[in-house]
Amino acid sequence: MADGRIDASSDASAHWLPDRREFDFVTLFLQFFLTGIVTGSFLILATIGFSFTRRVEGFLNIAHAELIGVSAFTTWGLNKLLGWHVLPAAVVGIVFTGFVGLAIGRVVYDPIRRLGPSVLLITSVGVAYAVGGTVDALVGTGIRTLDIPLATSYRFWGLRITDYQMFVVAFAAIATGALALFLNKTSMGLAIRAISANPELAASRGIDVKSTSRITWLISSGLAGLAGVMLAVIATLSTDIAFHQILQILAVAILAGLGSLYAVIAAGLIVGIAMDVSVFWIPAGYRPLIAFAVVILVLLFRPEGLAGKKSR
Repeated sequence: MADGRIDASSDASAHWLPDRREFDFVTLFLQFFLTGIVTGSFLILATIGFSFTRRVEGFLNIAHAELIGVSAFTTWGLNKLLGWHVLPAAVVGIVFTGFVGLAIGRVVYDPIRRLGPSVLLITSVGVAYAVGGTVDALVGTGIRTLDIPLATSYRFWGLRITDYQMFVVAFAAIATGALALFLNKTSMGLAIRAISANPELAASRGIDVKSTSRITWLISSGLAGLAGVMLAVIATLSTDIAFHQILQILAVAILAGLGSLYAVIAAGLIVGIAMDVSVFWIPAGYRPLIAFAVVILVLLFRPEGLAGKKSR
């Protein structure tokens, strides 16, 4: 894009790939590797909440990706239409998305939870269409951008990275670190881990399953909101952005084995780096196929995924 932002209408990360004319052979390969880390960091942000919901709620919430669009366009509306600074707009966008996810969990999924994960999965596809259609109806067609300064590019040992790309990596590290501390050092985090391991046993030990479920929806949806804000900062926005993220989110989640936070981090980086380094040899349009090729290759040797645990 002429203003330095990437086009999110097809693949959010494809357009921050380097220009081959700027680098020699070795530096170009390392530059692809570096952009792969940025891509992987975004995929981690986009997938953590999805995997978190799967672990605690016990089903694949396909509508999770649509929450990325909710956050991105809420931030855009507050920033561009109402003139808010991007920081308070982003905070409100993340919090609003968290409560949208919580409302969907309570109104749509809780009443049919007894019907099992297959019904919940199919319902989540319908929720995805409903949320996506609502965003489309409210925002309309066309390309949008936040009212923020253009990205500044920096060079380190011949490699180029922008300040917004560094934000993506930094926020992915902060979010995963904060989530790890929450899960390991707080009573609510320990309750969430107990329910994800064995909900019946956790309930018999006196853990409040309903309140823990609500906190889970808030956190997972808020993480989707953070991913949406990062997407709004680095990309141009169109109402189909969420649809283009769900396949890569699924690829990372499957590779992680729908398991631990650390497996999601490893899977996100593996998929991101594989997708971007592959452009060294093949056209960038095949990058999404590389994500699933990596998943298939790994699952041939580790059918349970990187986490090494069978899905529930």
